[in-house]
Amino acid sequence: MKDRHHIEMEDISMFPFERSADYNIWEEIAYEEIDQVLKDLADDKIKCFLGVVRSGSHFKLDNYYYRIKA
Repeated sequence: MKDRHHIEMEDISMFPFERSADYNIWEEIAYEEIDQVLKDLADDKIKCFLGVVRSGSHFKLDNYYYRIKA
């Protein structure tokens, strides 16, 4: 994934992801779904998402929390 300046952003495609609506029950989610969620976000929001999930934390977008599967 590249930002608007064509700078390569961190690749997270190799990680298994999960999402949760209530932070209690987590479901696996394919990277393709994550990619669709991120495609309409501003670059700074995407970079924030990438940094947060890579640190092991969760990130809330719209109605879901996202995290790398532990």
